[in-house]
Parts: sequence; structure tokens; C-alpha cells
Amino acid sequence: MSIFQFPRKIIFQRDILEDITPTLKDEKISSILVITDKIVRGKVEKKLSSVLKNFDVIVYDDVNPEPEIKQIEEVSKSLSSNVDAIMAIGGGSVIDFAKSVLIKMTYPDKDLRDVNPFEKLDFRIKLIAVPTTSGTGSDASFGIVLTDGDRKLALANYNLVPEIVILDSSVTPDSAKIISATGVDALVHSFEAIASNTSTILTDALAEKSIEIIFHNLEKSIKGNEESRDLMHLSATMAGIAFSNSGTALAHALGHSFGSTFHIVHGISVGLFLTHTIEFNSRDEAIKSKYEKIARMLGFSDISSLIEGIIFLYRKIGQPVRIRELGIQERDLNAKMEELVSKAMMDSEIAFNPVIAGEDDLRKIFTDAF
Repeated sequence: MSIFQFPRKIIFQRDILEDITPTLKDEKISSILVITDKIVRGKVEKKLSSVLKNFDVIVYDDVNPEPEIKQIEEVSKSLSSNVDAIMAIGGGSVIDFAKSVLIKMTYPDKDLRDVNPFEKLDFRIKLIAVPTTSGTGSDASFGIVLTDGDRKLALANYNLVPEIVILDSSVTPDSAKIISATGVDALVHSFEAIASNTSTILTDALAEKSIEIIFHNLEKSIKGNEESRDLMHLSATMAGIAFSNSGTALAHALGHSFGSTFHIVHGISVGLFLTHTIEFNSRDEAIKSKYEKIARMLGFSDISSLIEGIIFLYRKIGQPVRIRELGIQERDLNAKMEELVSKAMMDSEIAFNPVIAGEDDLRKIFTDAF
């Protein structure tokens, strides 16, 4: 049996953030906890000032990248839970932080490490996501990625899908580095959704279209094309819906391990392993057929050409192709190899990979990616 979980409402329009009062009023929302970070707050505060003056608003703007469980536990104790909605405005870290705060506000004694898809969480407070990057998919997913000491935890619960998603590409960053990393993240989400052993024709359809849009618009969005930025913003959410309902796979297990070990941005980390996992998973005939379909859709003759095309795109947008391009020495990689392999083997996303990957397989991919 497949269970599909979607946001109840997705609002998509450039500059719509300045005119969301009717939406909030329709939802009978009068009090809001806004969760963001200081950089995003500075960018959107003017847009939201005329809107939020119509509501009772509390703002928490001290979210850090890769939120830690310890910080969330402490912050949740100090924030009032007497609100109608939590509005998360930011990238994946902010949205994951807001989801975690929602859990702790509703279930103060719950250990976030125990969050799983097999329990029912009942939230009185509405969760509204306003993603300010085009890539993480957290606005459409029931997943959370949190930092717990020196490891990344990928957690999920079906009731964590935001009720309302507001997609306004005018609040996305102009930084080429950020657009590239988050765009690659969305591309990997789509490829992994297709490869996942729990994929369906519904998730495949969303993921395939996302790949097509991202592949043809990521570079143009970096160069400032507004239409491409609009398309990237919507396709990132489509990719989020796809992977949230299918799971990701080996590239994410490897990327989570690598990113947490060497403190590399998530999108860059998972992007490093995409082509290697496409090659690895192509030994499965059904997945190979899917990759071949994508290759044809993008104008490539076969999987090898598809991989070359992805690498060519990476070069154009500044995404590293090799680990060594990040300044990491081979001796440092080898010194951390067993830690990398162990973390990847324990990552929940590896269970969704269509081809069983053993420790030797992971060592080879890490080595080849260097």
C-alpha cells in the first residue's frame, strides 16, 4: 500500500508574500510564531511588515545552519505555544527547525531522536512554510534532518508536512553559490526519488518533470533570469513532494555521511555522489530503464552520456565534481574512510536504494569520487 502525503495548499506567485493576509485570515489565524534566521529576516521583513501588523506575531530569528537537537530543545522551552500557526521563512534548516519546534511545543517530553513515520502526531498549530531557497524540498516533505553531535539524523513523520506552502521566488537569494547548491540538491532529490525502491508512477512523474525543468533552468536562474527562478522554485517543491513520498537513496546516505564528517554544505555533498550512484544503480535493469528514459528526455543517447551531461552542468554552475576540488587531501579522506562508511551504512536512506550496497561498495564510491 502506498500512502501519499501532500501540503494541503500551495500558493505560487512572485511577490505573493506581500499579499498573504487574506490567506491567513481564511485559515482563521490571528497569532503567529515566525521562525527564521537573521539574514532572511533582513531580506523579507519589509515585505512582511504590512502583512504581519494585522496579527499577533512573535519572531524567533536565531536559527543556525544544520540545526542541533540541543538548541531546539532549549529554544522550545522558551517560546510560547499559544499561537495559531508557525510560519517558517527560510531554507531547509529553518523549516526543519520549525517542524522540530512544532513537535516539542505539542509534545514537550518527546525525544526528537524518536520521531518516526509509524506514530500519529496530532498538531493543533498550523505549519506554514515559506521556502527562501529553491532546493531543499523541506516545505513539501514530512522529513527533518537534524544534527546530533557529530552525526546527521534523517527523521520523518507524515503529519509534519506543512499545511500551507507559499512559493515566492522574489525572496530567493541572488548568490550563485547558494542557487547552485540548492538547485543541485533538488536535482539529486529527483533522481533519487526515481531510483528509490518505494517509487511509484506518481512520484516518478513529479521527479521526471523536476529533472527536466532543473536541468534546463538552473544555470539561467544563477544568471538572474526571473522566469527560470520561478520555475526552479516550483520544481524544487515538486521534487520535495516526489522524494517525500518515495524516499531518497544512496547519494543521500553518502552525502549525509560526507557532509557531517567534513562539514560540507548538504547540496554540494549529495551532488558529489549523484553520478556515481547512477552508475552503481544501473546494474538494476528496472532502474537502468528509468535512467535511459531520463537520458532520452534530456537529449542524451545513453546513461554514460547522461552522466557526462550532469558533469558538464556541474562545471557550468560551479558544483564540484570531485572531492579533491573541495581542498580535501586523499590522506584525510582515507583517514576518515571507516567513519564515512559506518555513518553511511547507518543512514536510514540507504534502505531505499534499489541495489544493496555493502561496505566495500561504499568505500569504492568514496574513493572513486575523490
